[in-house]
Amino acid sequence: MAPNVRYLADAWLYRENGDVFPYAIWADEQVVGFALIDIDEDIQQYMLWRFMIGQEFQGKGYGQAALEIVIEMAQSHPVCDHLIAAYVKGNYKMAHLLEKKGFVLELEEERELVFRLETPGIKL
Repeated sequence: MAPNVRYLADAWLYRENGDVFPYAIWADEQVVGFALIDIDEDIQQYMLWRFMIGQEFQGKGYGQAALEIVIEMAQSHPVCDHLIAAYVKGNYKMAHLLEKKGFVLELEEERELVFRLETPGIKL
């Protein structure tokens, strides 16, 4: 798992492309996590590139609530028709969270599993 500073560096490095978007995950007045979204309209893909809930905030429903918002964002995107999320093998919490929301395994790589969710939503 990459450190959070790496996630922020990724967002900074790709900022000029206009297709990578960092989001803080808030609960009340406190940041509890981070999501980094990558949108590739050429392949109609919305990707949850990085997703992190602080260890002390895990198990409180913040990850599920944040994932639901990401799914809604993907569904409302005017071009993208699917959402991709990848995670490091062995991260069973993430696997459970994705499967519970209807994601299906698309690809198994050496260190990662890639899951996909169709997001037909209303397209313009």
